Amino acid sequence: MPRRRLLVGVVIAAVLLVGGRALSTLYADYTWYGAMGAGPLWSERAGDLLLIYGIGWVVAVLLSFVNLFVIGRSIGSLTLPRRLANVEFGEAVPRKYLDRFTFILSIAIAAALTPALPNWTLLALARLRVTFRETDPYFQHDLAFYTTWLPFEKALYSWAMLLVVSVSVLVVILYSLTPGLRWEGVGLRMSARVRRHLSVLAALLLLITMWSYRLESYDLLIRGSGDEGVFSYVDHQWLLPGLLLLSIATAAAAITVLLSGWTGQLRTSFVAVTVVVILSVAVQEIVPLVVRRFTSKTVQLSRERSYVATRADFTRRAYALNTSSSEALRRSAVSPALDSVSSNATGQQLPRQDSLVYPGARGLVVVSDPQLDLAGPRLGDGLSRLAYAWAYQSFDLLSDSVPRRARLIAVRDVRNRVHQLAPIFTQGSMVEPMFHADTLYWKLELYSASSNYPLSQHFVLAGEERSYFLHAATALVNARTARVMIAADPAPDPIAQAWMTAFPNSADYRAPGIARELNTAPWEPVSAESGLATDSTFRAAVTRLYNRMRAALAAADLKAFGIAYDSLGALIAPHK
Repeated sequence: MPRRRLLVGVVIAAVLLVGGRALSTLYADYTWYGAMGAGPLWSERAGDLLLIYGIGWVVAVLLSFVNLFVIGRSIGSLTLPRRLANVEFGEAVPRKYLDRFTFILSIAIAAALTPALPNWTLLALARLRVTFRETDPYFQHDLAFYTTWLPFEKALYSWAMLLVVSVSVLVVILYSLTPGLRWEGVGLRMSARVRRHLSVLAALLLLITMWSYRLESYDLLIRGSGDEGVFSYVDHQWLLPGLLLLSIATAAAAITVLLSGWTGQLRTSFVAVTVVVILSVAVQEIVPLVVRRFTSKTVQLSRERSYVATRADFTRRAYALNTSSSEALRRSAVSPALDSVSSNATGQQLPRQDSLVYPGARGLVVVSDPQLDLAGPRLGDGLSRLAYAWAYQSFDLLSDSVPRRARLIAVRDVRNRVHQLAPIFTQGSMVEPMFHADTLYWKLELYSASSNYPLSQHFVLAGEERSYFLHAATALVNARTARVMIAADPAPDPIAQAWMTAFPNSADYRAPGIARELNTAPWEPVSAESGLATDSTFRAAVTRLYNRMRAALAAADLKAFGIAYDSLGALIAPHK
């Protein structure tokens, strides 16, 4: 009894510690997004994670538990050796202990497969309801199907296949430890329960294989079997119909394996699986080889002409290129103009100790007496202070020497900070330091990118192979306040447009004006000994901004007026 109480106490303490850390981290994330003005994005992230992990865990635990429960029932009773004095005897393990162990093992399997679950951003993107108002010429799907839904479906398929294969392997191993499945001199022997159980799992694996043929059909449009991945005549006229035939045959084989295995006709099951394997090799390997082998080069070139033209058309749309830039991209394989901006020597020499955020920054910064409106949550008192100390593992925050109005800057790396607020966009290869007056901004280009856009050519951009790559926005991170401003592209693509419509905080109306006036060096105050040229330059700058303010007022454009007014203040302030 004392041991049991000790064990229960340890379990309760562990649950409280883990649960407390999880709740404190959840609170810290919630307040961080709130401080960044991105509350709707936090809600989307929390909802998507709840759906993915909730449904994923329920399915994994149920599938594992049902299979392990069936194994337990087929075994009957488990007997463990016991010894009392000099007498040895067998003691049957109570059924409730076996059921508890089965449930715990099912939870362990679900936990082990958690990293394979789809990323929440894939679900968020799939739920955006993006529309390109264009369809592919073969399946007649809107192009958003390939860039938003298909990546999520592929990740879901990979997790489902891993789950079923893992459970199937575990079931076979456990059955091999029992008399129900054994190898004898005449061959493999299995009981009726084992045979039926394995038949159900085999049918389930065949159904998931059928799912893979559906995904392979779409993959042909993304990367065909022609030269340089062109979707070709063979893909269109032979492989697509062949994969459809494979899907139908695999579904029929799944039903056959289930029924024949249930009734004990294992030879029929073997024949059905063999037919699917042979048909798969014939459709995907032999038929394309034979067609290409016995077709003359002239005929092949004639057939491929229309498919090559389709690829050129989709490539231009995927990268927003004209003919000349498309040829340059094809020759170089990587376009610096598309990939990122370049750095400068001034930025490499910046003193990072004056910045709250910068590339590669780590650790928590507590600003006890903030003089600016910093983009970080307030420390507060009571439970709020305790939650932050627990979440960031910094118990110095509990000290009375840290005031309640202190601000916490937790995510300090520029790329990580931007990724938290714009998670679906691909970041450029370079973070560029720029100045607006004397304020340092870290500038980072953002792109709508996909590797699943159909029928276009693939290029290595921003470190990965892409088939779709369009500029979406420019992120500006204020080094002094850690505030992130995102300037949307004047003509955003459908993905960026849908995201910024769903999350209005993703784009700041002031950011484009600041982005246009950024310089590579800080603005230098005008000295009293400066020459006439410097004074005339200053007057010209003031006049230009003043005229811009008058034009904005005449056009009733208050946003443009505010941007010009802020710029005028930044210009005049050093002359006071």
